[in-house]
Amino acid sequence: MTRPLLNDRGLAVACALVFATFLGIAALGFAQIASTYQWCESDAAGQLASARAVAELRLDATPAVVCRSGEVTVELPVAPAVAGVVFAVIGMAISLVTIVVTARRVRAAQRR
Repeated sequence: MTRPLLNDRGLAVACALVFATFLGIAALGFAQIASTYQWCESDAAGQLASARAVAELRLDATPAVVCRSGEVTVELPVAPAVAGVVFAVIGMAISLVTIVVTARRVRAAQRR
């Protein structure tokens, strides 16, 4: 039994929208990490009463941006942002595979 062509196209469009949504989630996660890193390099020095702060991105079991300013060290956790990026990348991969499979079905249905 063949599927209606409209359903496959609708699925492809829906998956493209889901892909775009996950892309936005990943972009927001990267923006949050970059913002925290930038804050550490620029604004943290003034708040920690130092001339300069050094930022370091640590991606281990507990992802964090580490700010060092003289003897003061501040760890700012970015685990939720990293988890959001990982979730979004997995979602984008699943959406992309679904789009490709559905596009092949649509092409095959048009040839018949």
